[in-house]
Amino acid sequence: MTDYNTQIVEPNDRFSKLAREICVESFDNSPALTVVRGGGGMRAMDGFRWNESALRSMIDQKVYEVVQSDGAGGKPQFFTLCSTPEAFRKLGWEVITMNADDLACRGGLATMIASSNIDTKAITDKNWPLCDALLHGFGDALKQSNLVLMTGETAIMPHCITAFCDNNSPEQLIMTWNATCIGLASTEIPENGTTIEPGMTIIGFRDEGYRCNGGTQFTNIILETWGDGFNNDVEAARFINRIVEPSRSYAGTVSRLNGWRLNGKLRSPLARLHGAAHITGGGIWSKLGEILPPGIGACLDAMPEPAPVLLEAQYLAEKAGMPMSDYACYGTFHGGCGLMLICKKSDIERVMVAARADGHDPYVIGSTTDCEKSEITIISRFAGRSNLSSLRPH
Repeated sequence: MTDYNTQIVEPNDRFSKLAREICVESFDNSPALTVVRGGGGMRAMDGFRWNESALRSMIDQKVYEVVQSDGAGGKPQFFTLCSTPEAFRKLGWEVITMNADDLACRGGLATMIASSNIDTKAITDKNWPLCDALLHGFGDALKQSNLVLMTGETAIMPHCITAFCDNNSPEQLIMTWNATCIGLASTEIPENGTTIEPGMTIIGFRDEGYRCNGGTQFTNIILETWGDGFNNDVEAARFINRIVEPSRSYAGTVSRLNGWRLNGKLRSPLARLHGAAHITGGGIWSKLGEILPPGIGACLDAMPEPAPVLLEAQYLAEKAGMPMSDYACYGTFHGGCGLMLICKKSDIERVMVAARADGHDPYVIGSTTDCEKSEITIISRFAGRSNLSSLRPH
């Protein structure tokens, strides 16, 4: 019979105590707010107040609060396959990028992860080093992102949480992770994409990993290529190590370009962004397509080479008898750019300088076009090297 306290309550409390320490360490990360500490140890009910600079803008009805929720999708299962503390230290970036970057692309400033929800199959003495690395790595990522972690919840759910790589070992950490982000938005920043015109420049930020989109396809590739032996195959391990490359967060750069200061004050923008697309689920066809106004298309004729893991995924899919066309690759993966910004030619240099100052790798990848059907065209850098069109799926 399962000892509920020993297998569920006690390990969950141990994890929660460490998570509480990570929360407290993050409370000074954002100059836009002040955390009001509550009593009660790890179950304290903390609150926050916006600082004067943000509050004054709210009173003037120029700034308001916004909420964004998302998760790491299927990506944690690949970290489970790696099962090293070094890998798990990176996992926190996934919930940050999926939330903060979406919020920033809509013109906002991310200030806190209001709630972090981790569900696990088990927390044991043998997988505790992974738990420890996960939370401390998350704390580091929060600090780098200027985000407060207010609170969170962890549940041990042995009958609900699993993964394709589950071998029923107490050394594995099998989990899902979702979060909610709170930030600030401004009535002075136009709705994303509404001011896009033909002839504007599209700048892409190159990403070496994959951004929580395409996880199902990666799983299928692993199973079809290596079968049940993927746990013990050297080539499989090498491929999986590439998959767990953490997503790069562009939120800070986008918000800074829009004129946000970390204290919540909005000044004149460094560059006027007319559109921002975070290339995640649905790839370029979906995420770029959804911000283009009617009658505006895009020609992406200078895309960077896709990340090696994406090229390898296309090769392995072909080899396994489940081929992916170039069109499918740009609709399943980000295709080389995790972020696309649209601006006028006069702002190109400002965007490029700000991006490089933050350690990113920006490229001019194309331009917007006058197109009745809002067609997106791509000169592919995947294996087919073909000319692709959103109007001709294949």
